[in-house]
Amino acid sequence: MWFVPPPLAVLAAQAPRATPIQASRNPSSDVQFDALVAGEADAVVTAMDNVIGWNRRPGPKDFRVVAQVERTTPLALIAALGHKSMADLCSANLLVDAVDNGFVIALRAMLREAGINENTCRFTPAGGVTERYEALLAGRGDATLLGQPFARQAAETGLMQIASVQQAYPAFPGQGIVMRQASPARERIGAWLRELEQARRQIQDLDSLRPTTEGIVLLIEHRRLLGLPGAEDTYANIVDPSLLDVFLGKDQ
Repeated sequence: MWFVPPPLAVLAAQAPRATPIQASRNPSSDVQFDALVAGEADAVVTAMDNVIGWNRRPGPKDFRVVAQVERTTPLALIAALGHKSMADLCSANLLVDAVDNGFVIALRAMLREAGINENTCRFTPAGGVTERYEALLAGRGDATLLGQPFARQAAETGLMQIASVQQAYPAFPGQGIVMRQASPARERIGAWLRELEQARRQIQDLDSLRPTTEGIVLLIEHRRLLGLPGAEDTYANIVDPSLLDVFLGKDQ
């Protein structure tokens, strides 16, 4: 399950004898969580911070990031008319995927560092990037984080970009492949990771599928800044590199 197909997955699927996968677009990270718990999905492509939050929910505690499919996820903070800066978001209604995990943590950190008490804002769950884009256009919120092509499309309608996660946090990590350690599909996911690696080499992408230490540390630092659960987590609590080690080799 994913919000949009990762380019590496699209390219890997075009290879001869590619591992057949059944992929579907999901409307929110909560749907991803439920599908993993129920065994209806073997893996999801999602914000890596979700692992920190999901492992603290009632239910299984074995969610791990097994690969990183993009070095960063370009996220623009797009605001409705009348909001021209971070300062204008005091008491704003902010559209998010989930209120306690995922990209909202970076947004809350940006508010805090801009001197805004995020407790004065309202965080309204509106779903994934497609759903948040549509909700913002419909006037159901004041601002939201959008990736491409939605950020560009929003700008074409007259909405304004007032900040960027990447400008604020250059080490902010992109989406990862998340699965449960108890999943019976580990070998199949491992084979798929090998095909993603082949696709990465085909386009001579210099980035590795291995989640960066800097990115994971930043996610933890954001939670520490906000006083949220997960500030005590480590790389090993969030990332399971064993599939990459077995199917790609420890030097990849």
